[in-house]
Amino acid sequence: MLGFNNVKLTDRDVYKILYFSKVKGLLPYQIEEHFTVSRATIKNIVNGKSRRDCYEAFMQYKAKHPQKVKLLFEDEG
Repeated sequence: MLGFNNVKLTDRDVYKILYFSKVKGLLPYQIEEHFTVSRATIKNIVNGKSRRDCYEAFMQYKAKHPQKVKLLFEDEG
């Protein structure tokens, strides 16, 4: 199994974490079940402290397209 330090999240992974948090309302411990990263990493992403570029892009898209954002990962659960 990979250690947390070896895991690289793609932009898509980060957007999916933000989707789970900001659209679906999942908590970090629930999101953690879908990714091999620490809960602290997830918290930093959803709070905009890391991967700021993705965070800002996602939040802007969410503000401009509130209905479309709900469908981003609909088929993936």
